[in-house]
Amino acid sequence: MRLSSYHPWVLLTTTRDAMAAPRPLLLLTRPQASSEAFWAALPRQIHDHVDFLINPLMSIHFTGPLPEMRGVAGLIFTSANALDAYAALGGTALDIPAIAVGTGTGKALRAFGFKADIAGGTADQVVEHVLRHGYSGPLLHLRGENAIGDIAKRLTDAGVETSEAVLYTQELETFAQDTREALSQDRPILAPVFSPRTARQLGRESLGFDNFRFAAISQAVADALPADAAHRTKVSRRPDRDGMIELVREMVTDAVSLERRL
Repeated sequence: MRLSSYHPWVLLTTTRDAMAAPRPLLLLTRPQASSEAFWAALPRQIHDHVDFLINPLMSIHFTGPLPEMRGVAGLIFTSANALDAYAALGGTALDIPAIAVGTGTGKALRAFGFKADIAGGTADQVVEHVLRHGYSGPLLHLRGENAIGDIAKRLTDAGVETSEAVLYTQELETFAQDTREALSQDRPILAPVFSPRTARQLGRESLGFDNFRFAAISQAVADALPADAAHRTKVSRRPDRDGMIELVREMVTDAVSLERRL
C-alpha cells in the first residue's frame, strides 16, 4: 500500500493485519531514488517482516556544468548520485574505465554502459585501488559539493594526475510531520545510514525518539551519530551496499525475534 500526503516525501508500507503487533519500521533517509533502490535490493524476507518509510534527509540538485572530457583516461564516481547528475547533464558512456567507490555505484555504472572497476567502498580504498592497479591518469573525479577523502589531491600528490568536477549539491532536509507521527509509534525503528553528513542530520532529527537502532556503513559514519547512540548502533562488516544489506537483514531478524518474545 502506498500512502501519500501534501508533503513531497512518501510513506511506503506493506499491508498487514491491523490487530497484529507493530512490526519494525525501516526508515530510509537517502535521496528518494537511492532509498527506493536500496529497498528493492533487500531480500524478500525483509520485505515480509517490516514496514518501511522514505524520508530523505538530503536532496540532490544537479548543477554542472559537465566538464571537458577530451584527454581524460578514466572517471571516478564516489556515488550513484554523481552518475545521475552526469547523465542528466548530457553525459554518455565513454570507452574509458569508470572507477566506482563500491558495488552499488559499480552496478549503476555498468547498467549505464561504462566499464566499471569497483573499489572497496570508501574514499581511502578508491585511492588505494587506483594506485594499486597502476592507473596513470589523467583521471577525473565527478562528485557532489560535499565530499570526503580529498581524492583528487591525494592521487595527484601520489603521482596520478587527477582533477575534479562538482556536478550537484546536497541540501539537508528534515523529518516531515507524517514521519514524526510514524516514528512515535511503539515499535523498533531501524535506520541505515550511509554518510557522516546524513548521520549528523539524522542524529538531530531523531532527538527524543528512544526506539531508534542505527546501521552504519562505516565506523566514520557511526562516529558521526550522537554519542548516546553508540549502544544502539551496529557497523557494517563491509563499507558497501551488500554489507549494508547483510547488516539490515541481521537487525531485522533480531528486532522480529525480540517482538515475538515480548
